[in-house]
Amino acid sequence: MKLPPGATGFSPLPGERADLKAFTAVCHHAARTIDATVTGVTPAGVTPSFHTIHITHAQHHIAVLRHTVLPIVAFARPRTGGDITISFVDHPDLAATITKLTDAQVLAVNQLRTSLSQIDLSALDPSEHDQISNWKPNTLGELLFNFWD
Repeated sequence: MKLPPGATGFSPLPGERADLKAFTAVCHHAARTIDATVTGVTPAGVTPSFHTIHITHAQHHIAVLRHTVLPIVAFARPRTGGDITISFVDHPDLAATITKLTDAQVLAVNQLRTSLSQIDLSALDPSEHDQISNWKPNTLGELLFNFWD
């Protein structure tokens, strides 16, 4: 897999940001398909490199993570407090709906666990390589969905 510029969340192209309002609407639709509801939206700021849409289904909670620069989505267990550990999970039903409604690619847990040594980082700009050298992510998931500042 070859990552395009902006993968670290440090976009070399100003203005290249995900439309959170549009993606939240997609998540509302996806949640309804599984009889769930969107219970919260946490926009990315300076950090993290992703928006989070919280979905609740019965007693289950899932966080939909939308990369701020690239059209990439992942699912995770909701974090608590200031926790910056992300536990990725798969959710095939939500993934199917999101894929139908957007151009975003939903990454599965096995993809997110791919070692960076197996990822082509050659298209990233020098500032992104500096961030990678500084923060030392081990996996694709750690690189794409991060709390770097």
